[in-house]
Amino acid sequence: MNKEEYIFKFPSFIRIFSIIFAILALVWSVYYIIFEINEATQWFKKISPFIVTFLVIHVLYKNLFGVNSIHIHEKYLQVKFILRKNICINWNIIKKLEFSIKLHKSIILTYNENDNEKRVIIPRGIRDIISALNLIAERSPNLELDDFMSSIISTNSTKE
Repeated sequence: MNKEEYIFKFPSFIRIFSIIFAILALVWSVYYIIFEINEATQWFKKISPFIVTFLVIHVLYKNLFGVNSIHIHEKYLQVKFILRKNICINWNIIKKLEFSIKLHKSIILTYNENDNEKRVIIPRGIRDIISALNLIAERSPNLELDDFMSSIISTNSTKE
């Protein structure tokens, strides 16, 4: 690894544990739906495996299609996923970094690609996220920060 390359990952143990637990819960709910539900089953016992299935699918989607790691290179930012195509973003097309509290707290990186505004949701659980955000802010010449992010990020250069 080059001196100018940095890698920030989501903790592997948490991600693997979540995926394994979600798969086990999905297997249980499918088994329960197929073999345990009949006409005499109470209403709550009929609906509970469907609720578990819905929650498990959400957990699997978030863990398999969400950001797994951020690789900061000298010329670009690379965002890696487990089951999605990786994204390479040149520093000069990154436009905005903001903290969102809608639905769940997350960091949103906005960039322009072929005159289309695109967003990447970066989970707060990435190890050493403040250092990653500082490096992104230092290397992005056109970066705009919201009030919260400007209070957290400390770069040597002053951007407005």
